[in-house]
Amino acid sequence: MFQSFIQRLTISIISAIIFSWILSLYFGYTPMEGEISETSGYSSKTLFWMFIGYSFVIYGILGVIISWIIDTKIQKQLNQVVLYCVSGAIIGGIVYLLTSAVMYMNRLLIFILIGIFAALLYFILLKIFNLIVFQMTKLDLFTK
Repeated sequence: MFQSFIQRLTISIISAIIFSWILSLYFGYTPMEGEISETSGYSSKTLFWMFIGYSFVIYGILGVIISWIIDTKIQKQLNQVVLYCVSGAIIGGIVYLLTSAVMYMNRLLIFILIGIFAALLYFILLKIFNLIVFQMTKLDLFTK
């Protein structure tokens, strides 16, 4: 169980870094035509550090706990994917409600989609690492 926790924590750190990097590249890019004179924005690097603060907490606490619950209770892969998506949508909605004034419902949908993307990123990385990296450590391929 402890090894499973360490694996999930490792994946949560990797997922948080990748997720924050993708979001910072997407939200940090403004084409020259879209820039308004005499305004300032955040660079991709600044956005990365802002996103990683949220991501580490959410992935590290909620992601690890929810992932462990889903993977121990549900055996079918498709059901796991659905539950990861639902949990990502719920967490995305909660983050929106906690961090912004609820004025625009279309932004809530964006946060829900971002939450689903984050949950699927974690799920895919967890499955890839379970197939490749963690299996190699069980076979002691890295110690030879």
